[in-house]
Amino acid sequence: MSSADVAQDAEHAATSRPARVLFVHPSDELYGSDLSLLTMLRGLDRGRFEPLVVLANDVRYEGALSRELAAAGIECRHLDLAVARRQYLTPLGLAGFLRRLRASSRMLARLIRDERIDLVHTNTLAVWSGALAARRARRPHIWHIHEQLERPRPLRLFLQRFVPAHSAHVVGVSRAALDAILVTPAARAKSSVIPNDVAAEPWMAATGRERIRAELGCGPDDVLLGMVSRVSRMKGTDLCVQAVARLLAAHPTLRCFIAGGTAPGQSEMLDDVRRLIAASPAPDHIHLLGLRHDAPDLMAALDVLVAPSRYGEGASLTIIQAMCAGKPVVASDLDGNIELVVDGVTGCIVPHEDVAALAAALARLAADPELRAAMGRAGQERALRLFTVKRQVNSFNALLAAICPTPAGVRR
Repeated sequence: MSSADVAQDAEHAATSRPARVLFVHPSDELYGSDLSLLTMLRGLDRGRFEPLVVLANDVRYEGALSRELAAAGIECRHLDLAVARRQYLTPLGLAGFLRRLRASSRMLARLIRDERIDLVHTNTLAVWSGALAARRARRPHIWHIHEQLERPRPLRLFLQRFVPAHSAHVVGVSRAALDAILVTPAARAKSSVIPNDVAAEPWMAATGRERIRAELGCGPDDVLLGMVSRVSRMKGTDLCVQAVARLLAAHPTLRCFIAGGTAPGQSEMLDDVRRLIAASPAPDHIHLLGLRHDAPDLMAALDVLVAPSRYGEGASLTIIQAMCAGKPVVASDLDGNIELVVDGVTGCIVPHEDVAALAAALARLAADPELRAAMGRAGQERALRLFTVKRQVNSFNALLAAICPTPAGVRR
C-alpha cells in the first residue's frame, strides 16, 4: 500500500469518527427510566454514536444499571451530580442543592471538553447539571422527560422556563410528560414523543407462571393480582393493599403480591404497607416480595396488573410489559396511563386515590375470567402494534443524527 493510500485511509477514518454523546442519568438501578435508557443505549447506532454515561453517586445503589452497561460494552462513570431529591425541598436544602449544582455543572463541562463530547443527553427531570454544562461548553443538549411533573408547583413553573431554554430538543415518553413542561408554542415546536417501548418476547414467552404461583401458595382457581414496581407513595402501593383488603373477606380466592424495593433512604411507604397488610382480613394472602430479578415470570403468574399511581407517570414500562404478557391492567386516571390503557378494552381506568373504585374494578375482573382473557388479548395486540423497541431505537437514533453537530475536530 502506497503512502498516499495510507494517508487517504487515515483521512477517511478521521472524517467518519462517531459523534461522542454524553448521557447524564440520576440513578444506578433498573426501574422505569433506567430500563428505558438501557434500551436506547443497547440500540444505539455505534457506527455513528459513541456513548459515555455518567451516573449520580450521591446515593448508594447496588449498581444494577452500571453492570448492564458494562456488559454491553458502554463506558460508565459515577460522579457527584446534584440530583433534585426530596431532601432539598427546604430553604437550607435548596442552598445546598444550588452549591452542588454549580460544582457538578463545572465538573461536567470539563468532562465534555476533555472527552470531546459532541452532544449531551439528560435523562429525567431530576438532574440539571447536564443542561448547564452543555451550555457552558457550547454543546447541543437533549432533555428526555419520563415523569409527568405536577408538584411542587414552584418547581414545575421553574422547569417550564428552564427546560426549553436549555435544550435544543425535548423528548417525552408521552404527550402528557411534555405538556406539563412545554407550555408555549415555541417550546412545543422543538419537542417529540418517543414512547417507552418493550422487547415483547421475554414477556410473551415467560414460562414461570406455575413456579411463581406455587411459591405464593396459589391454588388453580385463585386469582392473583399484583404490582411490579417500586414501593412508593407515587406508585400508590398502599392504595393497592387497601383495595385488596376490602375484597378479601368476600373473595377468599384472591391473592396479591407486590414486587419491588424502595428508593434508597425512603422506607416510610414500606412500613405503612406492612401495617396495612397486618390489619387486612387475610394477611397471608398479600405477599411483599421485595426486589426481584424474574419480572417476566412474575408477570406471567399474574391475572391482573394493578397500577394505582397517585402522580408522576409519564408512560409506565410496567403497564406496557403487562400488555405484552397479555394481562389486563387496572390503572389510575393519570394522563400518562390513559395514553397506554384503553378503558374497557385493555383494562380499567379508575380515579386516582379512589380506593373504592379501584376495589370495584379489581372485583369485576376477578369474577370474570373471560373478560380478563379478552382484555389481555386486546392489550397484547395494542402493545405489539404501538410499543416496539425497534421503533423506539430507530426514532432515537434519527433524533440524535438530526441534532448532533459534526464531531469535534472532524470535517464533513
